Amino acid sequence: MEMLVCPAMSVDDKYRTLYAALMGVFNDIAQFATSNLDRQQFQELVNAAMHGVGWSAGKRLVKVYRLKPTVEDAMRLLLLLNNESLAYLPKLKQIYAELDGEVGYLTIRRDPWYDWYFKHLPINCEESCSRHEFVGLVSHLGGNFNIEVLESLPRGDERCRFRITKGK
Repeated sequence: MEMLVCPAMSVDDKYRTLYAALMGVFNDIAQFATSNLDRQQFQELVNAAMHGVGWSAGKRLVKVYRLKPTVEDAMRLLLLLNNESLAYLPKLKQIYAELDGEVGYLTIRRDPWYDWYFKHLPINCEESCSRHEFVGLVSHLGGNFNIEVLESLPRGDERCRFRITKGK
C-alpha cells in the first residue's frame, strides 16, 4: 500500500477554501431555514449568525490591530471585516469608509453577491447588519457607538450606507 501525501496549500488557498466552506454552510442553513421557519424566526436566526460573525471577528481584530475606542478605529474595524475579510474577492471590494470629524460613514456598494441574496432569501440586512453584526464587531473597542442606517438594499436603495458616531 502506498501512502498519499497531502498537497501543500498556500495561505491564500487555505483562506479561499475556508471562506468558500463557510459561505456554503451559511447559504445551506439559510436556504433550509427559509423553507422551515416563518419570516420572523428566519430573521432571528440570521441576526444571531451575524452577531456571531461580528463578535468573533471583532475580538480578534481589535487585539491584533490594537484598535482604540474612537470613531476612526471603529471605521478601520468595519473596513477590516467587510473589505479585507468578507469581501475577499477583488470584484466584491466595493466598500469604503469616510470620516468627517467625529462622524464615520461606511458605504457598501451593490454587487452580484447581494443581488443573489436579496432575490433568494428574505434577509433584512438593515436589521442584521446595524443591530447585530456591526454592534458585535465594535463592542470589543469598548465605548458606546451608535450605528444609524442611512440607506439599505432591502428597502430598494442601490447601496447600504451607515453613519457611525460615539455615544456619550
